[in-house]
Amino acid sequence: MNTGPSLNIIYICLGALGTSLGTLGAAQAAQPLSNPFQIISDQRARRIRKVESIVLYPHKSEYRVAQVEPLSIAEITQVTLEPTEGGVNIVLTVAKGDTLQVTPSDDGATFIADIENALLNLPTGQTFEADNPSPGIRSVSVMPVDVNRVRVTVIGDQTELSHQIQPDSQTLVFSINTQTLAEAEEPPETPPADTPADEGEEDDLEIVVTATRTEELLADVPRAVTIITREQIEQEALLRNDLTSTLGKFVPGFGPPTANGRTRVQDLRGRPAQILIDGIPQTGNASFDTELSAIDPSVIERIEVVRGPSAVFGDGATGGVINILTRAPVEEGVQGQLGLTLRPDFEHLSENGFGFKVDASLSGKQGKFDFLVGAALDLDGAIFDGEGDRIPPDGLTTDNNTFNLFTKAGVDITEDQRLQLSYNFFQNDFASDFISDPIVLGIPGEQDAEALRVGPFTFDDSPSQAIHNVNLTYRHQDLLGAELRTQAYFRKTDLTQIPGDIRNLFPMGTPPFLPVISQTNLDSLEVGGRFQLDTPITDRFKILWGADLSYEENEQFFNSLDPVDFDLNRRARIIGTATQSPFYTVRSIGAFSQLTWDVVDQLSLTGGIRYENIRLSVDDYAASPFANFGIAPPAQIQGGVITTDDVVFNAGAVFKATEEVSIYTNFAQGFSIPGVGVTLGLARFGNSVVDSLNLEPQKVNNYELGVKANFDTVQLSLAGFLSTSSLGSSLVVDNVGLTSIVRAPQRNYGIEFTADWQPSDTWKLGTVFTWNEGESDPDDDGVFTALSSLDVQPIHATVYVENETLPGWRNRIQALFVGGRDRAFNDAIDQFRVEGYTVFDVFSTVNLGPGKLQLAIQNVFDTQYVPVSSQERLGIQELRRLPGQGRTYSIRYSFEF
Repeated sequence: MNTGPSLNIIYICLGALGTSLGTLGAAQAAQPLSNPFQIISDQRARRIRKVESIVLYPHKSEYRVAQVEPLSIAEITQVTLEPTEGGVNIVLTVAKGDTLQVTPSDDGATFIADIENALLNLPTGQTFEADNPSPGIRSVSVMPVDVNRVRVTVIGDQTELSHQIQPDSQTLVFSINTQTLAEAEEPPETPPADTPADEGEEDDLEIVVTATRTEELLADVPRAVTIITREQIEQEALLRNDLTSTLGKFVPGFGPPTANGRTRVQDLRGRPAQILIDGIPQTGNASFDTELSAIDPSVIERIEVVRGPSAVFGDGATGGVINILTRAPVEEGVQGQLGLTLRPDFEHLSENGFGFKVDASLSGKQGKFDFLVGAALDLDGAIFDGEGDRIPPDGLTTDNNTFNLFTKAGVDITEDQRLQLSYNFFQNDFASDFISDPIVLGIPGEQDAEALRVGPFTFDDSPSQAIHNVNLTYRHQDLLGAELRTQAYFRKTDLTQIPGDIRNLFPMGTPPFLPVISQTNLDSLEVGGRFQLDTPITDRFKILWGADLSYEENEQFFNSLDPVDFDLNRRARIIGTATQSPFYTVRSIGAFSQLTWDVVDQLSLTGGIRYENIRLSVDDYAASPFANFGIAPPAQIQGGVITTDDVVFNAGAVFKATEEVSIYTNFAQGFSIPGVGVTLGLARFGNSVVDSLNLEPQKVNNYELGVKANFDTVQLSLAGFLSTSSLGSSLVVDNVGLTSIVRAPQRNYGIEFTADWQPSDTWKLGTVFTWNEGESDPDDDGVFTALSSLDVQPIHATVYVENETLPGWRNRIQALFVGGRDRAFNDAIDQFRVEGYTVFDVFSTVNLGPGKLQLAIQNVFDTQYVPVSSQERLGIQELRRLPGQGRTYSIRYSFEF
């Protein structure tokens, strides 16, 4: 493929951005009439005068200064940052002049110093800015705020700042020291359970809440944990406004990004993950893989991912836990944010190749009360592959309008007690004049999905998804010496998909019991609660114990549409319904206890136990019409009640070999029942619920060994795991395209690696690498065959290089490498081979005016590829064999006020 034009695009975009900045600076210098002081205080001058009057001579096009009084001004010619063990030194180099007058002030996490009788004259311009110069410090800026006054501002990253000022004849040094919340003499209130605490860049300052359900330093957790920061979330949201891409690039063990924003084939370590929003489960027992399309990235503070089963959380987390933590209100006053994102496809603007997003938030705190309100409106345009062909809509990523409203309000009842209520509403409207062309079903061989324009439709049941999450939390930090946390939650999901047409699949005519044109629907509701008490016994020993309760109602069904009305009148008129999976309920009760013992400063041990009880109930029902595909009408299935329970354990140890390196080992078990919906829906004649092997629970054992290293300029992590189960649950796709569940002994294993290196103050580079494999023993005879590529993702890695080209201007090149996998095909498990691909993205961010401007180019080289999630779509599912998106652009400007 010729990549020359694509490289030119990168150079042109970055060059244009730099030229624009230079032009902006020149324009400011070329407008003296708007500010006479700029002429008088030109950066080339060595003296400045106090202006008493200004005489204008318009006909001579000049200014003349009169009645001046000499005033000695100190000139700051250089700003240098020197990281220290506890913070950073800000060194100002001062030319000859009067002694500087410094007026410092600080307010916890913010330090400000005004320097009187000073002029900033730097080789790089009139301002100095640096982001994250050292752990615990978010930003440092030095800039003029008046004719002869310069301001130094330091913003801490939720840390307490202290300072010392050391002046001499040639330099002025501000020594800024940081304190973590745990080190402060009077620790402030610990953040709420659904709020991230510290967000330092280095692991030893990272505090996580998901792995242990309490605040712990990441280095002290004997688990593989990934933290995705708000900066990473915001960056990836430029390309695609869904989280499957973000997690697929930055989480080891998680599947590569999908084509349509769904989590199908995005297991964690080959097993299902539990997805939470502030602790509210989004992964119900029935879903259409849309769990990560339930909240807009603009209201997310960070994402914590625990890789491997969790005996602490339970509730089906056999692959791990993905906890999405929302933003917290500001600590004082009122603050707002506004952002606009444009996504133009310049080659297809006339074909609706344009999308945009507006997001805003307002947060405040007054006395004991605080609040946060965020809203986002995203209108997606059409998307096209690397060959310029339109990608058919699949409900989440093209011709799709989303609206998100997030609110959070809290009150500090006392110094130790807090009550907080949050509500998140997320609405998708799937509006398109296109469908996936059913003609591909009649073409031999594997075919990519193609878009067919059919015009606007009238729907009896419009394609859409609406999700409501309500979360009430109460926290008492000193209840007889223990910390109490309680949570009550409610989640409601209503989803109707776009129509699917299977008429071309049957040359001899579609069987009369099959809906030839249909829409699938999901009605799901979950309510639940959590209770936990963290009880310190000694300074080195504590016990966490508690209980969880959840109740689900799920039903999936088909809307059968009239094909005549569909073809002639473009109307999706419902003429009947059919079962996809029947109405059923799942009740889960869990009780747990977790111990933590810091044996010595270098060694800590953890261990715990959890009891899980699950009850499934379903009435008699008619199976899905596809259960006996093309052979016979759906069977009548006898319902019933299944109750199952078990006890799971976990144990771990962390040894700090040095101050920078820690070694951990962990054993954890998970317990769950498989996705009930698929099993119930595809039941055949003679099946009954209580006798179904596919509804048997599975118990997973996970063994893990890992290393975490955090040096001054290098951060590394390496984890190896083995996961086994005597009755696993894996997926298989037959040659018709239907998915079935296989229950058999199963084992998964792999290696996960991350590395980040900062060779200088302006350069960063790193990688996220995943290799995993898995086998099952379908005949239970000791002969293991490869797991399907639906469960085991191919080897893949994300590699990035980032450079701060100029102060306040950062550029990043990022590549996603996905390898091939044919092991399951060779073992006759899969009907397809996974073919590898590589995609490059470019990002550029510059501080401009009161905010920042961001530019992103996705798939820079316009590579034509089919993501892993689409390669398994065969037979009837070829309508969803969606190619990857070609080169697209995104431009965003955002600011706070």
